[in-house]
Amino acid sequence: MLRSKKVIAQFLSILMLTTTTAGVLSANAGQKLMSASFENGYDDFSARSTESITRTNDIAFDGDYSLLVSDRTAEWNGPVAPLGASYTSGESYGISCAVYQKSGAPVDMQISLQYNNGTDTTYAHIAATAVPSGEWTILSNPAYQIPAGATDRYIYVETASDLCDFYVDNIVVEMPSVYRMGDVNHDEAIDRKDVQALTEFLMGGDADVELDTADMNGDGKLNAVDLSLLKELFLYPELTRTTTTTTTTTTTTTTTTVTRNNDDWPELHPGDKWYNTADVSWIPAGKKVVAIAFDDGPCPGGENYGMRIQQALNKQGFHATFFYWGERIAGHENEILSAEKSGHEVANHTWNHPDNLHTSDPSTVLYQYTSVKDKLNQILGVKRDYLVRLPYLNWSQTIANTLPVPFPNCGINTEDYNPGHTAGQTVGTIQSAAQSGRLEGQVVLMHEVYDATATAMEQLCPWLEQNGYVCATVSEMFKYYGKDMVAGKKYDSIYS
Repeated sequence: MLRSKKVIAQFLSILMLTTTTAGVLSANAGQKLMSASFENGYDDFSARSTESITRTNDIAFDGDYSLLVSDRTAEWNGPVAPLGASYTSGESYGISCAVYQKSGAPVDMQISLQYNNGTDTTYAHIAATAVPSGEWTILSNPAYQIPAGATDRYIYVETASDLCDFYVDNIVVEMPSVYRMGDVNHDEAIDRKDVQALTEFLMGGDADVELDTADMNGDGKLNAVDLSLLKELFLYPELTRTTTTTTTTTTTTTTTTVTRNNDDWPELHPGDKWYNTADVSWIPAGKKVVAIAFDDGPCPGGENYGMRIQQALNKQGFHATFFYWGERIAGHENEILSAEKSGHEVANHTWNHPDNLHTSDPSTVLYQYTSVKDKLNQILGVKRDYLVRLPYLNWSQTIANTLPVPFPNCGINTEDYNPGHTAGQTVGTIQSAAQSGRLEGQVVLMHEVYDATATAMEQLCPWLEQNGYVCATVSEMFKYYGKDMVAGKKYDSIYS
């Protein structure tokens, strides 16, 4: 029997990267509404069709039992359970499960939601990733928002295209929680107890260790490296440690950056050189670098396109810049935390996306910027300014004279916002630019609020890597090529 080393893991918790902001928990944060371990039965899960769903003790992620899904005739065949009256449409929940397959090759798997939108039966992906053969893998979304108005809701596990057998264990749905990285035992403090718990666990003891906040370098494993980083955090709490793990098919590279946590961001003014703190040591020399940047997130209707885009980038070890629309942030803080943790660049797309900002007075311009800046700083527990992409790319001299930041603009426009625009059109635009030599060094305009854009990125990321490109943040791209940005100026590329 294959058994995992027991980890009392709430993979659903939001990952806080600050060492100075205390975790803020709602009254029912972390409350489990579903916890299907299959130790004593099927926990309300059954087959979606004619496939076989069987409890087995042949293999388990935790405990003794899991579900084996076999005799599948369609990708959507898998274990399904209803979401009853305990779940409120329009609200967010942490959702995760452990999956295992032994087909001999990676298989794309996902947790999905079936629901009625008032007219039709609709399907949405909650979390998806490529699952290696022979390894337990976690599918997790720390705060998935059930679409408002959804009825007849069912959660299920499926594959994207493969019909292989697979195992499922520890399906959990809970109220989202906020804990700081390093708070190993989730007691809202980082102290000797955390160091002792992680030490005991690594020595084979039965310590309660929460993987989401103990995995200090984000590589999905617990080892001596995490213990070393935790000790440093405990001894030097004035430092914030951010780690990016880059994985390709042949290598795994971990890049760790340590920066001061709060008060060292300089006061910038229009015309000043941008304070570019980007770390580009993870980008190999000689690569062609492009900055793909996404506007209008987080998704306003409960969709998961932004997280799908992050996952596609993360799978290739790529980074991107996400310009967040301030009014849409509430309830989606986890997406911003996830972007920061994964090495992406969090940026500013104004508070309510006005169509006339270029004709507004300085006080209105400043309000549109600082409202988002303050919200992002609160979420991330930092004090800094953020790059701005202006709504509709409407730059003006008043804006340039008011805001202390550069404005990444649009070197290549995918036009993914046009009605009926397909993933294939976006892919074609990027591939054509790459093949003609026009892609390198450009700022690419995309939007995270479209399913077609997420699908395009899932196709583009491996293609770009295979063709010698690296996707980086705007700041990383400029740093990599040795180019400065100036507050008040707009930039279509490193050349202009």
